[in-house]
Amino acid sequence: MLFLSDAAPYERRASLPIAIVVAAFAIVAGFVPAAAEDRPSDPFGEFTTELNKDAPLAKTWELLRDKMLIEKGYFHRCLESKACPSMSRLMQTLDEIRQYHGKALLGHLNLSVNQMVKPAPGDWTTPLEAITMKNGDCKAYSIAKYAGVQELGLPADHVRLVIVHNRRRSEDHMVVAVYQDGEWFILDNLTDVLARDSERTDYQPLAVLDYKGVRRYRSAFRVE
Repeated sequence: MLFLSDAAPYERRASLPIAIVVAAFAIVAGFVPAAAEDRPSDPFGEFTTELNKDAPLAKTWELLRDKMLIEKGYFHRCLESKACPSMSRLMQTLDEIRQYHGKALLGHLNLSVNQMVKPAPGDWTTPLEAITMKNGDCKAYSIAKYAGVQELGLPADHVRLVIVHNRRRSEDHMVVAVYQDGEWFILDNLTDVLARDSERTDYQPLAVLDYKGVRRYRSAFRVE
């Protein structure tokens, strides 16, 4: 699950091809952004600054977002046509999660993805690939949840992918942060229990990713 010790590992791992798998999950990146005053600041209560667009991490995320948009189009064509039987179980799961609201919805999404994907070494994957292959590392879990949160109707401005350093394990890790009722909640493949960002004192935030791009936390000087 280690993947952020410096810029070079991102560049090496991003060089592997990411398959476009058309059988499971999708991202809704087309939500209308919230008004500027409604967009919350990044989680973990620290300042962030935009990462150089030429940095390996920024390039990797841009490429992955393009692939996720392709999946978005496929997924919604399947919803409209009802002609994708291989996706019926996923659609049923999403419909079940939609019965909940607020923290309960987030908790059920976190649990569902944690059960769908088995932990295994992995590269950057699209949501479809993560769910179809049924295995991956923290990036696979997090990207699937990032897509799922938006598919379930939460605005794009209220969800972030966050790269953190797990002090307890001495390794880098990725989680999803979702803004709900004025607080950031963390969706994590290491636990089925939701926690507020302020409660995760064992996590040092390094970088944050969303539809706007990549930003690094000012305390994370090694993220390039």
